[in-house]
Amino acid sequence: MGTIGADIPGCTLDISEHLFRLTTESLRLRSNETKSYQTLERLLEARIGSLSRIRDRDMTTLKEHLVAIPTQGEIRIELQISQTSADCLDDVKDLLSRELDADLTVGDALSVLLFDYVVEQKAARVLAKMDLERVIPARIAIPPSSPRH
Repeated sequence: MGTIGADIPGCTLDISEHLFRLTTESLRLRSNETKSYQTLERLLEARIGSLSRIRDRDMTTLKEHLVAIPTQGEIRIELQISQTSADCLDDVKDLLSRELDADLTVGDALSVLLFDYVVEQKAARVLAKMDLERVIPARIAIPPSSPRH
């Protein structure tokens, strides 16, 4: 399902529609975060240090993610990634295979890396909203029954 070449680190994956949607949502979030259009390759490059974060995640949650978002499917994506990104995907795959006692693929590792990124972004938004609510005094909130003109 996923192959990483020796000469040019590349990856061809046949992914599910669910995983495809996770890739597009991740790219939307990353593009908005950086205020620049992003690619999957650049997002992977930015997530190289994710192994320690993945290691700290609840493995039950990651297993549930992999069950809910199937990896294999009929949508083909091709990635040209750096050797460092390829190594990161392999490291995540090896870690998850050990921790979940399963034979996982590079596609599974990609799915978990993207899931980790989306969770991180959503958590940051919630924390930002909580801080905003703390800063904005309740007395300036718009009353729910404001008359319309």
